[in-house]
Amino acid sequence: MIFPENTPGFVLDVFARKSLWEAGKDYGHGTGHGVGAALNVHEGPQSISPRWLNKEVLKKGMVVSNEPGYSLDGVSGIRIENLLEITYVKDE
Repeated sequence: MIFPENTPGFVLDVFARKSLWEAGKDYGHGTGHGVGAALNVHEGPQSISPRWLNKEVLKKGMVVSNEPGYSLDGVSGIRIENLLEITYVKDE
């Protein structure tokens, strides 16, 4: 996904949830969080979540998890987990 420089993670969270919201569904966790050099989990300050108070912008070189998912209570669920690196895209 290409997004403008200085975009905070809560802005991108909407795109991950869009399809579920259209079906009247959601997931009860953040979409992603920072991952540090020592591979610490939930390392900030960056995150991709509906918590709009975290206004930390995503910057080149940051690594974030991408963990959207959906669970049907008492039945089953799916959660996709990947790591993404924030990079710049050259203007053409």
